[in-house]
Amino acid sequence: MKLKNVIYFILLLTVIFIVFSCSAEKEIADTVFVNAKVYTKDGHFDQAIAIKEDKIIFTGTDAAAKEYIGKETKVKDLSGRLVLPGFHDVHMHPLEAFTDAIGNFFFTEGITNPDQYLTELKANVPPVNSNGWRMAFGHSVEILMKSKVEPRLILDQISPVEPMFCWEYTSHSCWVNSAGLKLLGFTAQSTDPVGGYIMKNAKGEPNGILLDNAGDIALQTAIAINPTIEKMNYDGLVNIGLPLIAKNGITSFCEARTYWKQNFIETWAAIKKNNLLTARVMLTPWIYPGDTDQSTIENMKKMYDKGDDLMRINEIKLYSDGLTFNTTAALKEPYTKDLGFTFGHKGLNYIDEKRMTHFITELEKVGYDFHVHAIGDRAISETLNAIEGARKTNGDLGARHRITHLEIVDPKDIPRFKKLNTIADMQVVGEFAQPNHWHENDEFIGKERSNVQIPLRSIWDTGAKVTLSSDYDVSSLNPLDGIQNAVTRKPQALPNVEEAVKCYTINAAYVMRQEDKTGSLEVGKYADLIILDRDIFTIPVNTISKAKVELTLLGGKEVYVSLTFNSAIDTKINPTASSIVYPTEDIDDEFHIKFNNKNPDTVTVTIKDANEKLVSSIQFKHSGKIMNKNIDVSKLKEGKYKVTIAATNNYSKTESITIKRVTGLHEF
Repeated sequence: MKLKNVIYFILLLTVIFIVFSCSAEKEIADTVFVNAKVYTKDGHFDQAIAIKEDKIIFTGTDAAAKEYIGKETKVKDLSGRLVLPGFHDVHMHPLEAFTDAIGNFFFTEGITNPDQYLTELKANVPPVNSNGWRMAFGHSVEILMKSKVEPRLILDQISPVEPMFCWEYTSHSCWVNSAGLKLLGFTAQSTDPVGGYIMKNAKGEPNGILLDNAGDIALQTAIAINPTIEKMNYDGLVNIGLPLIAKNGITSFCEARTYWKQNFIETWAAIKKNNLLTARVMLTPWIYPGDTDQSTIENMKKMYDKGDDLMRINEIKLYSDGLTFNTTAALKEPYTKDLGFTFGHKGLNYIDEKRMTHFITELEKVGYDFHVHAIGDRAISETLNAIEGARKTNGDLGARHRITHLEIVDPKDIPRFKKLNTIADMQVVGEFAQPNHWHENDEFIGKERSNVQIPLRSIWDTGAKVTLSSDYDVSSLNPLDGIQNAVTRKPQALPNVEEAVKCYTINAAYVMRQEDKTGSLEVGKYADLIILDRDIFTIPVNTISKAKVELTLLGGKEVYVSLTFNSAIDTKINPTASSIVYPTEDIDDEFHIKFNNKNPDTVTVTIKDANEKLVSSIQFKHSGKIMNKNIDVSKLKEGKYKVTIAATNNYSKTESITIKRVTGLHEF
């Protein structure tokens, strides 16, 4: 018996020795960033972070990081740069924003005379698309209604035979010609579709203006899916959209209105199949207001897909109401401005409270969370009521429903977000969300309701879960713009930069049900991270938006790198190379050119517009060392340009660039 005990004891010691020996052997990282400021979570910062394959295996001091460095490890000295978790944008419209299916005709922004719409259309008649429609974008329904000529008749002068569709800049109405109305079947006898409004003249005939869901029906007809449209959707995302998303440091996002009848799901699936996704994506199938409740529920059940860590379908998008600027947002008290619509003076509903309660009750049991567009105080109250009603029936299923926009909130509803575990998703990126712009809405909702729009701080103070998002292409895609605005919009500002960062990282990861895998920089989580060129926690808050993303990693893979980043941190640069490199993607106010030339030289940068007119010329001395140069184009108009970089050593290179700045005020 004693001998047997001795044998057991020896075996036990052997096992313990093996376990401790294995644990003492550190994993060797693929990449280690050192001399950094790594924001991990909850106010904690480290010096270094190590990555192996797609996961984080270490965060801590530079000294401790040495144990993870092997012969093949890439070690990057960040010289104090800030490392953050990859940004999440839980409300954006990338496919709609980047496809060419909408066409390339854009009205000049800020038109105040409706006659100018006709002038611009005559000067550049939009071509017919693959569905036989002429397409345009960017008019204002308020300006259009001032026209002495009936709206459809204006477009008839441009397109008397082919149908024509103009999408208003808010995306909540459209303008069509007589041929378009005929094709849609909208006549004097037509009733308004659910959640929409067909504007009519004194004779009771449609005048060409279609609000909200009536306009959406027209849009779906004009860009009905076909091989040409589908290719435009795919190409727009792959060639423009996903690279720009990565450039802005976004590693996860929700497509906030997946038009499944337009094959949006199939387009995303093809991109994933071809290994071209550069971010984690949540698709949110859209509830079409005119579909029956039974068919809606059946279709949503078929589409539910837990997917994997790159793409899933487990959230539903629906609209409660419209928009204040065309008086379709649902209010408790009447609008102070009457646009002459016949649906009443308190706005309208796409999906009313009763239907919403039914949808949430039935579909949260499947596993869906709901993402509800609600702008007016009545719409917000009705949405909270629907969520509460579903909970009374189902019990607490752990659903993570959220309401987006939240422009006019009844103070009585503010505590209900935390009580119902309902996420408040707000967009403060656009200047229109800043307090100095609130009273631009006075004519529609009065001064009292304009006093507090998007009550970010009031909801945050209750302890409710809060996220920030862009609603791109309503506002800038850049989360840094949102972070700056979130902490400067007093009296409804967040208390500090970290809370704003959380709204774009760990809080948003919670919305996407992936907070255990990403959203913070912790061992075992995916290496979804970004590196900034400056520390947004310490610089003046009104300069945060000037920070630039230098590197974006998704699961440890480089999906974006600025041209200045590697040359700034990599010590193995070829000193004899001779090249000039600069980006060709869309730019806004500046772009970078990089010189890697061993000889001193004089360099000239010339910029010509589409008409070959010289609009800028810069000359400077190059010292013969590696150098980066910012080229300021902030004073140039949007459009396509040719940039030529020439050196006196007979080197010359010409490339095309596109200057594109994000503007707009529409709500999706």
